[in-house]
Amino acid sequence: MLMTTTLFEAAVGVADVFPLFNYPDWLSVRLDPELSRDGRHLSEIFLRAFTLILGRRQPRRAAVSCVNVGGALHVMFDFSPRRGDLEHSVIASLAEALQELHNRRFAAEMREATPQAMEAVPDFDLPAVEGDFDLLGLVTGPRQCNPVDVFRFAENAEQLEQRVKGRDGEAGRRIAQTLERLALSGLSRPMASIPISWKRRLDALVESFPNFEQAIETAIRPHIALCSEGLPHRLAPILLVGGPGIGKTRFANALADLLGTPPPLFLSLAAETNSSTIAGSSTFWSNSSPGQLFESLAWGRAGHAPVANGLLVLDEIDKANTIGYSALGPLYSLLEEHTAAHFVDQSLPDLEFDASRLRIVATANDLDEVPAPLRSRMLVFQIAQPSPTQLNTIAREILSELIRKMRVQFSAELPSALDRQIADMSPRSIKLAMEIAFARAVMAQRDHLNAEDWPALRMDGATQHRRAAMGFTSS
Repeated sequence: MLMTTTLFEAAVGVADVFPLFNYPDWLSVRLDPELSRDGRHLSEIFLRAFTLILGRRQPRRAAVSCVNVGGALHVMFDFSPRRGDLEHSVIASLAEALQELHNRRFAAEMREATPQAMEAVPDFDLPAVEGDFDLLGLVTGPRQCNPVDVFRFAENAEQLEQRVKGRDGEAGRRIAQTLERLALSGLSRPMASIPISWKRRLDALVESFPNFEQAIETAIRPHIALCSEGLPHRLAPILLVGGPGIGKTRFANALADLLGTPPPLFLSLAAETNSSTIAGSSTFWSNSSPGQLFESLAWGRAGHAPVANGLLVLDEIDKANTIGYSALGPLYSLLEEHTAAHFVDQSLPDLEFDASRLRIVATANDLDEVPAPLRSRMLVFQIAQPSPTQLNTIAREILSELIRKMRVQFSAELPSALDRQIADMSPRSIKLAMEIAFARAVMAQRDHLNAEDWPALRMDGATQHRRAAMGFTSS
């Protein structure tokens, strides 16, 4: 996949290449006549997806060139005006999907040519382009669904311009620049869809986080099951209550991966003195700026394109400031579906956005420190300290995750001599100890752990007592 800086001259119109293809006026195409059947087929898929991706923005002109280079399909494109990271990310993902389609057809042809090798060849079927072919379903990381309207301007264009001009100079300019950038990027955002393999992955999540099983089975599994059927189900906000270091943060990251969304947006409320991180700072202040919630929905984060139904983690809400400019204030609106659908960032009073599709997971160490009105808006789950057997399972999962991350040949087995130490640790301290033990084994040029690799860490102290079994609490 090549991205160019100069528009191609159109060699042939789209209608001449694909007579049944409903194409826009701004698109031109050059199709190499030497392309194979696969090349023409993949080119049509690319052109359809290219139109879907850019069609909502109505560029002045766009061009695609599909050429045969050394027997391989090369797709080159450009558009005017130039687009941003979202389009580049989606089209790069589409390139991977096109390669996968080519591999599937090749595998299918192998099966036809060598029937006796059928069991050794993956059972692929190349999807048809006609009919209800789901182009956006091919796009990965995260898979795209039909976009939904997220942002709404409070006034029409003329009234909005007058309101912005009436504000203080610097604030007015900043608001105008943000709204203009938002208008150019579009007011809708895609919905990340549930991966096809969600059942297997959800079972693996229960195995990796056994002390979260009730939260998974009570709230998360029904939500994912309904979403996988295309139903617009909202996950009720969840509050996970438990001691420090029992794996709440790791669980949130794993949940985002299962949901098919970008990494979760973590907001640590223990460090907040006001609500600006969630709801921005008022235009009253000279350094007013949008909150992270708006920026995540508007522009995405950490190199990931924005989605309307991402995961928001509100960490340690029991430690949030509740005096003066309380950091918890915006949560009363954010946790209710009907008010979250009309959320307003204080730095952008002329704009409201729909945050009702966000999946929200909050964490706390002490439920008594969470205000009752907030508790009543969430499903509350007490997360117990894992049992010794569960901790051993967690330790093995942490080691396997470390091996995958480092991409080395290494045994995922744990020495039985470590069972006693692991049984007296929290998941957080196990993770820290495992990283040190793994590094020691690699330095010793071994492909497995020995008991002597394990450090004597007690960063959070030995477990003082076991909490009661986890359960569901209604407030």
